[in-house]
Amino acid sequence: MSINDKLKNLLDEAKEQYFVDDYVSKASYEETLGLLISKFCKWHGEKIFKVSTSAFEDSNFHSFNEKFEELWKQTMDKEEKEWEQIQV
Repeated sequence: MSINDKLKNLLDEAKEQYFVDDYVSKASYEETLGLLISKFCKWHGEKIFKVSTSAFEDSNFHSFNEKFEELWKQTMDKEEKEWEQIQV
């Protein structure tokens, strides 16, 4: 069995486990994979971001990835400044 077949089986299993019964058939593999990535990364934004940028890089979305990384940096810098102001 190929890795893709194993992944599809895992995604089917995850759909059954994590989605309500009337949504299981509507949930896409992409949505389910996103849910698993979030859980695997323990909802840690930086880790999820790294998974995303790795996927875009592997798919040759280099220009997009550069913009995505810059947006992430700008957003995190802003969040950090806001957090520091709250702490004062």
